Amino acid sequence: MEFVEWMDKQSLGIKALLSIFYLDLTWIIYRIIKASKNNDSLKMVIWILIAIFAGYIWWIVDLIFILVQGKVLEF
Repeated sequence: MEFVEWMDKQSLGIKALLSIFYLDLTWIIYRIIKASKNNDSLKMVIWILIAIFAGYIWWIVDLIFILVQGKVLEF
């Protein structure tokens, strides 16, 4: 789970850069790994479905949340 810790430690600029279209896949992977770490299979399924069906617009939500709160949206 070093990936989750590494992503959490990044600066706001790096987090915003990683939320841009196509690079936002890193945040989807981040959420799936974090959900598996917490043994939350429902969240894993939700994030996989969001990646498949809404990933092309979800990067905008991630970018807004990173700029406003400094972290991505999590359920």
